[in-house]
Amino acid sequence: MNILLLTQFFSTTKGGGEYVFSLMAKSLAEKGNKVWVITNRIKNESYQTDNNIRFVFVPPTLEYKGGLPPNFSDNLRYVFSAIRQGKKIINEEKIDIIHSNNFSPAVVGSVLSWLTSKPHITTVHDIFSLCGKNYWNMWGKQNGVSKFNVMLAPFFEKMMTRLKHDAVHTVSEASRDDLIKFRERKPIYVIHNSIETEIVKKLEPIPFQFIFIGRLVFYKNLEVVLKAINIVKKDFPIISLIIIGGGPHRSSLEKMVMELGLQDNVKFMGYVSNEEKLRILSASQALVFPSLCEGFGLVILEAFSQEKPVLVSDVRPLSDIVSNGITGFVISPHDEIKWAKTITDVIINPENALKIGRKGKQVLEEKYNMQKMLENVLRMYKDLRN
Repeated sequence: MNILLLTQFFSTTKGGGEYVFSLMAKSLAEKGNKVWVITNRIKNESYQTDNNIRFVFVPPTLEYKGGLPPNFSDNLRYVFSAIRQGKKIINEEKIDIIHSNNFSPAVVGSVLSWLTSKPHITTVHDIFSLCGKNYWNMWGKQNGVSKFNVMLAPFFEKMMTRLKHDAVHTVSEASRDDLIKFRERKPIYVIHNSIETEIVKKLEPIPFQFIFIGRLVFYKNLEVVLKAINIVKKDFPIISLIIIGGGPHRSSLEKMVMELGLQDNVKFMGYVSNEEKLRILSASQALVFPSLCEGFGLVILEAFSQEKPVLVSDVRPLSDIVSNGITGFVISPHDEIKWAKTITDVIINPENALKIGRKGKQVLEEKYNMQKMLENVLRMYKDLRN
């Protein structure tokens, strides 16, 4: 099968949605499918070569800024360049399926499908407009966020379901339900994410060490964990929280750490290599992931891979992926006292934490394995070809 993937960010190291698209391309290529990827080049990102994957880089070169979208002019440049390149590829390479990833690529996929009559699948990871009526107002208050983008983003989300496409690919039942609320009329395929499970030398957990991995944006809700750490600190003064990732909300979080006097307990590490990230995760007692809004939460699977319990907010789909008391703990996203109690329970019951971590690894292997994801993607493509 010949597949054209459209995405502005194509990365094995930054962003869950971007990583999944790169993993999908790699898996498809390994099975003998031919994949063309039209993408912007990302500064300091390396691109793996494969005989069955061809990258077509279009302007501009982008800088990854912790989940901030490209500006309006960069989006326009991608759209016009990708349409021109995509039409050429479809005609010359006998493309079977067009698959786009989020906003501007979805516009490109829609136009190319209209021009060539090739089936178009668009991926929607989450619907931010349904994350609360103040979502876009809060998003606009972060450092470096374009007010123009804040005004346009809700419009683009609504437009996603109106563009020409033959099906929608999404990553969780919660996102599917949101798409239905958004009046999506086309077939919706729910295909759970997966990860490459990498062998990391198993490390003894460092007592009192917890970890957060993700974009530093307001809806990750790290404030509730910082407040909880401040409570736990009274009984366990050496408790530590390692924060891996960057983004426009970092300065606000650093200010809160100063105000709470947690400078010795909280460490911001920014972006680290994948190997370093997994090493620190393997050496931590648990992952904290208090997000208010997610399409999936890929970092949960990374914690499962290292046999670590996961503390998540009681919001879907996080509460669908993590079984309370079995593979982790599901906690009210606004109750720092309950977060503090759960963190304390992990500290004082390490054997239970180990048992929960092992169960998470089992769930990853049985439910979220790569083979299952690839089979479902290929089935979706074949449905659309037929």
